[in-house]
Amino acid sequence: MDPMNYTPPVQPAPAPSPAYTTSCLKAAWEDVKATPNYISRLLVLGLIMCVPILNFVVAGYLLFWSREVPFGGRSLLPQKIVTGKNFEYGFYAFVLTLVVGLIGGIIGGIFGWIPFIGWVVSIAVSLATYVAGTIMQMRMIMGMSLGDGFNVKDIWEKARRNWGQLFAVTLIPMAIVIGISLVLSIVVFSIMFLCIMGAAPTIAAIGGAADPSFAQIMSLIAALAGPMIFCTLILYVVLSVAETFAEAVAIRGVAHWVARYAPEWTTLSAPRY
Repeated sequence: MDPMNYTPPVQPAPAPSPAYTTSCLKAAWEDVKATPNYISRLLVLGLIMCVPILNFVVAGYLLFWSREVPFGGRSLLPQKIVTGKNFEYGFYAFVLTLVVGLIGGIIGGIFGWIPFIGWVVSIAVSLATYVAGTIMQMRMIMGMSLGDGFNVKDIWEKARRNWGQLFAVTLIPMAIVIGISLVLSIVVFSIMFLCIMGAAPTIAAIGGAADPSFAQIMSLIAALAGPMIFCTLILYVVLSVAETFAEAVAIRGVAHWVARYAPEWTTLSAPRY
């Protein structure tokens, strides 16, 4: 063959990435809204979220509901919430979050001592930790195994396919919850301050008494502690519900992300020989 007249074969052009009409975040929100009375369903999940240990079922419930997306499923929010499987895989999700949280806390603590830059690094690590925990939970539920959630190498390789969508679908819902938390905290602390100011005459009267009675002291404690406990409890419940809304969108959104950018994970639960 004459090398001067040789023409290299034409390589086929790479297949273009599919064009999606909506973002993962919007797709997830549309899935949530598709369920009739979805607000009441998420309210129930939020109340369960308030209960220690039992709240594992919330993560398991949302993960199992979202697992269908990479396989093409688009079902409504399931009616049954508290099941053994939901609790089991919700506990696995807790373990993943705990481990990655501890690692992120150590890294953030090390850099936190550096003035200014350390705080920036700590915040960045906290955000990255939350994103990592969510994507690890999704890989875990795709493989139906706790070990699948710890395959950091594969998660890193897939995450690089589209960082923007992954960060948006996990961080935007939580940012909204943080904003709500700040507003509600200001409101609650303002109410507490007004309660303390309202009890000022009682405080002055008891403080000025030479020998205040037990009943006077208890009335003061009730006047101060009662509203504070009530407001704190309401704040805790409202924030738990808000967090549940955010997790529902974030987890479902990550499932849409997996369907688009990590479809290989649909084979994780297949028999392995």
